[in-house]
Amino acid sequence: MSATDWTSEEEAVARHAFALGKQRSVVILIETLKDQSAKLDTPESIWSLHDFLSTERYQYEGRMEFDFSNILFTLADMIKQDLIKYDDLNGLNQLKLSKIKAMSMF
Repeated sequence: MSATDWTSEEEAVARHAFALGKQRSVVILIETLKDQSAKLDTPESIWSLHDFLSTERYQYEGRMEFDFSNILFTLADMIKQDLIKYDDLNGLNQLKLSKIKAMSMF
């Protein structure tokens, strides 16, 4: 899907939902890190936290840019991770919503 397949209203809805999902992912990550860091008691637990944070960074950076060619997949992934809700996508046309709903089931 390219930028020409989107109305300016749909683009604004998608960009808002995308930004909201990114913001929520950071809030969730910070809370998770607070919980996990409180449980650090061995070198292994430190390395485990490091590995977790590295994975989270990779995932975050993967959704850092708003990319029309992948935005439906990205929004579906954010739905699956409970970072956004379908209500956050109000204003997208039915075809785009149907694709997001289908992708979020897998």
